[in-house]
Amino acid sequence: MRASKAAGLRLSCAALVALAGLAGCGSASMPPKENPGLADLVDYRSGLAMLREGRADEAIALLQRARTSSPRDPHVPNALGLALLYKKDYKGAVSAFSDALHLDGTFVEARNNRGVAQLEAGHYNDAETDFQAVLDGPPSPEKVNAHYNLGLLYSRRESWRDAEREFSLTLADSPDNDRAFRARGLARVKLDDFKGALEDFLTVLKNDPRDPVANYQAAVCLLANGRRDLAARYMQRTVSAAPESDEGRRARRFLANEPAAPGVER
Repeated sequence: MRASKAAGLRLSCAALVALAGLAGCGSASMPPKENPGLADLVDYRSGLAMLREGRADEAIALLQRARTSSPRDPHVPNALGLALLYKKDYKGAVSAFSDALHLDGTFVEARNNRGVAQLEAGHYNDAETDFQAVLDGPPSPEKVNAHYNLGLLYSRRESWRDAEREFSLTLADSPDNDRAFRARGLARVKLDDFKGALEDFLTVLKNDPRDPVANYQAAVCLLANGRRDLAARYMQRTVSAAPESDEGRRARRFLANEPAAPGVER
C-alpha cells in the first residue's frame, strides 16, 4: 500500500502509498489483495478491504482481532501497521511492523514499511537503516520503494546531492514514476541545476498539466534562466490549478509584482 499522504514515501504498502498517499510521505507497500494462507481469516480479509477503502478505524479493530486468532502470521501485524500509519500513529505502526519482522525477519515489505513509519516519526537514522537493509537484501520490487524513500529522507536532511541520486535510481527502475520526477526536480532546484529540474517538472506536467508544484517550480526554473514571460504563464497555471495552495499564493504574489519573488521560496 502506499502512504495516503504520500507526498512522498513509498510504503511497502507502496500500496499504502496508494492508500499511501498515506503518510504523505514515503512509499509503503500495499496490503496484499489476499494471502492464500489466511484465506479463512474473515477478520484479516475484511480488515484489508476496510483499509483499501480508507476506513482505517474499522480496519484496525478487525486486524487487532485477527492478531488474536492468528498470532504467528506476519501479514496480520504488517497490515495493522499500515492502518496505524494511515492514522499517523507512527509509534504504533513501528511496533506493528517490528512484530511482523519478529515473526519473519525476511519480510521485506514490513522492513520498508517500518522505515516509512520511522521517517514520519522523525527517526531518520532508524529509517535509513531499514531502507538500506532492503537495498542490501536479495532482489525485490521493494528496492524501488526503498530508493525513493531514501531520497525523501535525504531531502529532509537537505542532503540534496544524495537525494537526487536516490530519485535517479528510482527512475532507472520505474521510469514512469511522476512522484520521483517531481522529487528529483525539487532536489535539482536546490542544487541550482535549473535545466535538469525543468526537464523533470515538464515530464510531470505531460501527465498532469495542473500539478501546482510542477507548474510553480517550472516557473522558478524559467525565471532562473531569464525566461520571465514564459515563467508568468506557468505562474498563471499554478494559480488556476490550486489558488489556495502555498504555490498558488506565491504565484499570485509574483503576478501582482509583490516583493516576495518565487526564486526566494524554492
